Amino acid sequence: MAERFCEICQEEIDEDRREGLPDTRLCTTHAREIQRYGGEFRLVSQQERTSKAGSLKINYGGVATRKERNHEALRRLQDAWERRS
Repeated sequence: MAERFCEICQEEIDEDRREGLPDTRLCTTHAREIQRYGGEFRLVSQQERTSKAGSLKINYGGVATRKERNHEALRRLQDAWERRS
């Protein structure tokens, strides 16, 4: 697996971490620290609508979920890192 470096400290991310969380951008240390700000990722859910567009009848299906990066938490962690440095 290719090397990848932490967005905060520029240290190499452990191979085990890259393997377990392929889309992570943080080393283990900063992954623990970002938990104070809500975590590196957020799980977003949305009710799926199965009715036709423009129809007054609303039919709902299941719930679709997706994982998205928590940009606000990353920004706050970066600010905290810069203040310490």
